Amino acid sequence: MKGIKFYIVDVFAANKYEGNQLAVFVDLDNQLSDTQMQTMAREINFSETTFIKAIKNDERCVVRIFTPEHEVPFAGHPSIGTSYIIAKFLFKTAKNQLTLELPVGDIPMTILDPKRLDKSVFFMRQTQPEFRNTFTIDEISTELGIPLADLDPSVPIEEITTGLPYIIIPLKSLAAMENLKLDLSGFIRFLEKRNRYRTNSPTGHSTSLFFFTKETYLTENQFNTRMLLVENGRLSEDAATGSANGCFLAYLLKHQSPTIKATVEQGFQMCRKSFIYLDGTYTEGGYSLNVGGKTQLVSKGIWYV
Repeated sequence: MKGIKFYIVDVFAANKYEGNQLAVFVDLDNQLSDTQMQTMAREINFSETTFIKAIKNDERCVVRIFTPEHEVPFAGHPSIGTSYIIAKFLFKTAKNQLTLELPVGDIPMTILDPKRLDKSVFFMRQTQPEFRNTFTIDEISTELGIPLADLDPSVPIEEITTGLPYIIIPLKSLAAMENLKLDLSGFIRFLEKRNRYRTNSPTGHSTSLFFFTKETYLTENQFNTRMLLVENGRLSEDAATGSANGCFLAYLLKHQSPTIKATVEQGFQMCRKSFIYLDGTYTEGGYSLNVGGKTQLVSKGIWYV
């Protein structure tokens, strides 16, 4: 019986049992087929599961990412959590830099404190953003069932992607964030109407919704956020979303300031407190999008295939 080593971590977490859960499998011998990886991700049933397929010269690592439903070209908390596992268990000596080879392209990772990996923030550099459609507050309110009074009209509603697409939606208050409720069928109709559902999207991936407000639970943080998506035909929420926060950082650089340093709290409404660090700039040369967080090791073991 073949055995595959795996780890479970909490990402963007200050403590264990917070942040976003991730399973990381080490498959350097390429024992697993695409079908097996998808089946294992479905069995784990976290928002994402990663498979480390190759290590190149203790510098570059080939990684694949699966949701319970399908493979994705990029995701944020899997990139950070997998980098932590690579640095802690697979590299001979932890370094300040490593690169993940993902289907979306190379994702450079920076380890702020390689001598203390369990305490260190890991930053990922995301690809250049693509700014897609904008939406009116009327269509968001009417089609998604969000009270018009809860939407903040002072800044735009915009779809952005750095590998996975999100619609960034500003809300006025924490109360509006806490009262947020979506109807699954209405959400799917909204996406299908715009060719943004995975069955009719050109990319094969559904667009998700990322809500933010400047009101926060903790005064030291700058934004409170929630990310809602359709997965496996159900309405789901993510406790911490690195890819969405990269799009959010691009949004802030475009609409608020060409230099941003901020801490985002996410997952508080799910009792999975998460802290995401944003560090970005915009110049004529493009966007520098750095999204960081800490990782907590929860368990390790052998998965029998």
